[in-house]
Amino acid sequence: METLSASPAEQIRTTVAKAHVLQRLLWIVIVLAIGFTLFAWNYSRRYQTERLEQRFDREADQVVALVIDRMTKYEDILWAGTAFANTVDGRVEHGQWERFANSIRVEQKYPGINGIGLIEPLQNDEVEAFLAEQRLQRPDFVIHPNRKGEQYWPIQSITPLVGNESAVGLDIAHESNRITAARKARDTGTAQVTGPIILVQDSQKTPGFLFYAPYYGPNGGPNNVDSFRGLVYAPFVFRKLIAGVLESDRRQVGIRLSDSGTDLFNELMPSDSDFDPDPLFKKNYNFDVYGRRWDFSIWSSKSFRDSVDQSQSNFILLAGVLIDLLLIGTFFLIARESKRSIAMADEATGRLEKLGLAAKVNRIGVFDFDPIGGALDWSDSMYELYGLERSSFDGAYQSWLSSVHPDDRAPSEAALEQSMQRGEPFDFEFRIVRPDGEIRYLDAKAVVFCDDSGRAIRVLGANSDVTDRKLAALELAATQRLQAAIQDAAGVSIIATDPYGVITSVNAMAEKMLGYESRELVFKHSPQIFHDRDEVVHRAKWLSETTNTTVEPGFDVFAQIAKGGKVAPLEWTYIHKNGTRLPVVLSVTALLDNDGTTTGYLGVASDISEQKKTERELQKMNFSLERSNQELAQFAYVASHDLQEPLRKVTAFCDLLMEDCIDQIDDGGKRYVGYIVDGAKRMRSLIQDLLAYSQVQTLEHQTELLDIRVIASFAVDTLSEAIAESDATITFGEMPQAHANARQMEQLFQNLIGNAIKYHGDQSPVIQIEGEFVDGNARYSVSDNGIGIKREYREQVFGIFKRLHNQTAYKGTGIGLAICQRIVDRLEGRIWVEESPLGGSTFLFEFPSDSDVPFEANV
Repeated sequence: METLSASPAEQIRTTVAKAHVLQRLLWIVIVLAIGFTLFAWNYSRRYQTERLEQRFDREADQVVALVIDRMTKYEDILWAGTAFANTVDGRVEHGQWERFANSIRVEQKYPGINGIGLIEPLQNDEVEAFLAEQRLQRPDFVIHPNRKGEQYWPIQSITPLVGNESAVGLDIAHESNRITAARKARDTGTAQVTGPIILVQDSQKTPGFLFYAPYYGPNGGPNNVDSFRGLVYAPFVFRKLIAGVLESDRRQVGIRLSDSGTDLFNELMPSDSDFDPDPLFKKNYNFDVYGRRWDFSIWSSKSFRDSVDQSQSNFILLAGVLIDLLLIGTFFLIARESKRSIAMADEATGRLEKLGLAAKVNRIGVFDFDPIGGALDWSDSMYELYGLERSSFDGAYQSWLSSVHPDDRAPSEAALEQSMQRGEPFDFEFRIVRPDGEIRYLDAKAVVFCDDSGRAIRVLGANSDVTDRKLAALELAATQRLQAAIQDAAGVSIIATDPYGVITSVNAMAEKMLGYESRELVFKHSPQIFHDRDEVVHRAKWLSETTNTTVEPGFDVFAQIAKGGKVAPLEWTYIHKNGTRLPVVLSVTALLDNDGTTTGYLGVASDISEQKKTERELQKMNFSLERSNQELAQFAYVASHDLQEPLRKVTAFCDLLMEDCIDQIDDGGKRYVGYIVDGAKRMRSLIQDLLAYSQVQTLEHQTELLDIRVIASFAVDTLSEAIAESDATITFGEMPQAHANARQMEQLFQNLIGNAIKYHGDQSPVIQIEGEFVDGNARYSVSDNGIGIKREYREQVFGIFKRLHNQTAYKGTGIGLAICQRIVDRLEGRIWVEESPLGGSTFLFEFPSDSDVPFEANV
């Protein structure tokens, strides 16, 4: 293949080398521009910072000055109080003090103060007189807290009283901070504040203090302690003081005020809405305030930071950076384009080399076709694809066309002609026939080059062998068609989903069953479309309980059922597109890949509408039959009782007739009366047997594990009179225990043994009773040496009222064996007759029973 010449790349490198001088000048300009930008930005930022710091200092100084100034005003009001006290010689009554305090309007003129009051020191012997005096106006006045001491300092009065009730009578000597400042005020004659305390009237228990001013008697002072009369004081809660002095919305600094390390007021906390954890400015102050040292910490707040306008310095920096970036971008663009030119030249050469190597390795044939001259140039790989030798190919268009499969020649030529006419890329698959007769599938792709008039002048492209892929696709398509045919012929609904319940395919039977077309179901989420939501919710709850896991209503219900490769057919309800409901049996199977990963689910559903209909009809018939049987049994029971009463009367009157009129009746009459009594007795026996026959089905059928040998012995005891009369011999063989109803089992053996005694012929009866387990059934037999039963009558004898002999030969009602049949039927067993080894008949019956349960019979 042709490669690019190296001379263009060398020319580009020479041009780039000549441009290096210009690049150095650009670098110098960029460095100077960056330096100027940083200088202008830094100057602007420093100037702005200085202005901000001055603003902060002013606001911080103002905050501290306001607090100190307000304390001075508070001091003035205290000294005014002492002056008032001195006008009455230091003996101020409660009413006088209240009028004074109201006159100066403390709360209105001095916000932040909690009130103003009097404290009068007392010696121990003065307390009783003081209390008596105060209680004249305030009967409930007390000194608190209760303590023992030589001296007391109770608060006599405070105004306003509202909110300060708990302070009245408070002995400030009970707490060190309060009494220490009070004594210092007394001894120095100056106003004093206490250390941090909690005021008794502050429900929030926040820091506060008391502000004292002493007053003395005439000509008294701090040098004469005996002249000391008391203190005018004011209580303060710091948060109220600050709120009254410094409104938070009128400042942009945060305050922390402390006394000896104890916070009196603190806004510098993260919980404060205006707190700035990284303030722009901080400042600390220390002041001696009326005997205490207060420390102020002032921080700029978040609102202070938000008010800072940094747009000027930022604009200078941004503008400078943009200019610098433009310069740098211009430089790099020039440098990049220089390198790109060299790289493109090198890359073009490398691509041509790689393309040739890739085509050879991957057996991709390259062709170059001249539509005007008809010449066709092939690469070596093209000859390998077509199975031709270079010497045997003349490069003509018709030579290529002759290698194309006859069925594909016309379509291939038409597609190529269309691409050349429109100037569009050529993309087509076709078959070729190699010289050895092998057929291969090729994929052809080409680019059409046209002149200015739109006429195709060159077609450059490649052929690749796609035979393996094509054959695999054809095989897959055939397999899919076969699967679709099998699914459609299966007669069941088949719906496939992905692992998340999105439907991927449905068969024709599913479309018919649900009334939807495939396009209406595919890519929809099952079971939202055709499942009953309440049924899904109920099944999810059931699965959660049975699997001890949480199964959410939705597709998880079906995935849970199929988990672990299990297939569990369950009844569901499909909802047809028209709203009708369809019962189905649905089996969900997980589809697994080779690694055991679930790739989807397959739901196979069969319509059980007819089955459900049959079940309903059968249920209805069973109900009708059961009701009919109950009515019949009730009728038989009632009829049996009602019929016996007339028979008893007939028998009774015949007996009376024979007793009272025996002399008046001749022998013929007596014989006729005998016939009447015998007929009545036979009729009564027949009715009793009919009643017994009906009761087999109507009485409660409670089964238990029985010792059948014992049950048979009871039957023998019941027949002891007949056994003795007939001189019968009865023997027992092995008799396994079984589950049955004791009463009916005794009746069964009684009827069979009774028949064996009755039909014994000329010999004394010999009866053998035995049993065994056969294939899970308990089987018992009663064999005799009697007259036997012919084979053709062995099934008829179990019918009701079926007799093989007349009443003269053998008496009976013909119901006994019918009762036996019904008892065995109720045990889900069977009864039949065979020839007996003893010469007569063997009656056998069997029914299902568990032979492994230990015998614990209570018969």
